[in-house]
Amino acid sequence: MANYAIRVYRNRDYNAVRMLFAEGMMEHFPATCAYLLKLPRIQFVLFISFITLILISRSYLLSLVSLAIAFTAGRRLLLSEFHQYVDECQREDLLDIEESYMASNNSCFWVAESNGRVVGMVGVQSAQRSSEVMELRRLSVAKDWRHNGIARTLCLKVIDFASQRGYKVVKLETSMIQIAAHKLYETLGFLKTDTRIFPSLLGRFANFYVMTYEYMIKD
Repeated sequence: MANYAIRVYRNRDYNAVRMLFAEGMMEHFPATCAYLLKLPRIQFVLFISFITLILISRSYLLSLVSLAIAFTAGRRLLLSEFHQYVDECQREDLLDIEESYMASNNSCFWVAESNGRVVGMVGVQSAQRSSEVMELRRLSVAKDWRHNGIARTLCLKVIDFASQRGYKVVKLETSMIQIAAHKLYETLGFLKTDTRIFPSLLGRFANFYVMTYEYMIKD
């Protein structure tokens, strides 16, 4: 069994936590690319573009090269969206983790540590406009430390924290491509309660959605 310990966040973990979050988010980039390429509307646009290029240039080679250039440009645009999202998160709650999670009795942040290395993390905050709901945030586990029960243990830590403070619900959001995360949450007893399109031009075009899961804490 893997040797790790769950403990409360310390200031010395700052850089490791931010890096772990960024690495975890960027891992979803290939799966997002694959999802987009499978969309009928994307395939239709590529097909029409290819036919149009052939009619204009009358060259299969030039058309293929032009399509490859367009594909590369699209990939870079998507990659830029990922980097922008990571940057936004690191300018929000992850900019000052101590203030965001450790300054209140109704919020906290934990890390999983092994041999001095941060290999997992999760945060929890009281939801805005609700005294009964807590939000599970920033759950991430290093790629080489997955399948050791760390994510499950961190989720249970959040549920126990919320329960001890009298909260009724633990809520979280996750994207449609995070299949392994969906299975974990459902195994723990979370129920999917909402689905919404990601609020960006690409999100609306690709029908890329974000799901809300909720765990009802038993009295």
